[in-house]
Amino acid sequence: MRRTEPALAAEMADALEGAFGEVGLSAVRRPAPPSEGGRPDFVLDVGGQVLVVEVKTVVSEVDASSVVDQLRRYGGAGLVAAERIAEGAKDQFVRAGVGFYDRRGRLRLVVPGVVFVDAMTQPAGPRPTVGVPLGGEVAKEVAIVLMSDPERRPGLRQLARDIGRSPSSVFEALQRLQTAGLITSGHEPLVPDLFWELEAQWHRQVYPLAATPEPFGASVTDLFQLGLGRGDADGWLLDPEGWALTDTVAAVTWGMPLVASPSYPPDFYVPSAAVLHRAVATLGRASNMEERACTVSMAPARLVCRRRVNRPGSVWPLADHVVVALDLAKDRARGREALEQWRPEGFVRVW
Repeated sequence: MRRTEPALAAEMADALEGAFGEVGLSAVRRPAPPSEGGRPDFVLDVGGQVLVVEVKTVVSEVDASSVVDQLRRYGGAGLVAAERIAEGAKDQFVRAGVGFYDRRGRLRLVVPGVVFVDAMTQPAGPRPTVGVPLGGEVAKEVAIVLMSDPERRPGLRQLARDIGRSPSSVFEALQRLQTAGLITSGHEPLVPDLFWELEAQWHRQVYPLAATPEPFGASVTDLFQLGLGRGDADGWLLDPEGWALTDTVAAVTWGMPLVASPSYPPDFYVPSAAVLHRAVATLGRASNMEERACTVSMAPARLVCRRRVNRPGSVWPLADHVVVALDLAKDRARGREALEQWRPEGFVRVW
């Protein structure tokens, strides 16, 4: 059951009082008087100073400026308290001189000339949710679509069409993600939180193969359901589903700052268990990873092999850039270093 606004405000007041106590400040909740700018969610007396508090479930980077404006309308020292606050939003609050409290632990309190605190406190996370928000395929697919274009913010039915799932299953996934504080009520993903939460649930079993299928051979294409499509007057049209190139070779093609030789073995997601077994049986397993011609894996979510992109310089369709970034992030040394350095062109960085 979702919390009501008064219930969330009451929980946040209790959490704030505890956080203030950890840094040696007393905080007592007071009735919130109306003002010309409206009525704040609640007011705290912090060591004799009045602090107005605006409560949110999630604050994204886009939300930050409107929250700052609202706090300024109340007048005096202000603080925004939320289950999760995006790093970009925190940066805006710092520049604006506004305090904030993220229930995962960070407290920043600014009362000019009187109090300044910037500290990590004991996390007081959101109320536990049932299950893992990103444990199912549909939730993973919703997260990928939302992060692929964070500024688009599709509605429920559009999301269902995008991923080929029922509106009811998409609705349940959205509810879980929103309750976990990973997206806003307007379906805006909180990044990079959502990316790293998904990375923690992103698993694949890799099978090294002794050979790579030859693209565009009619019998091979059908046997392995490569899904390479065909060309027409409008360009090259991919089949609705097929193999998706991922990891290092795909990352280089997407423009990530990695170096890989032209002979570097490609890594593929395949659309079904039947195709995976057929590929292993027909092409043979490599004796070890060093001698592989390519690798194949079942995708953690069906959408991966349906949401593919043609890019110049690649015969093989690429997995969505978010999927490739997720796979690269599994390499905690070289992969994460490349992600940290990559400033993509044409889409929003979400990691």
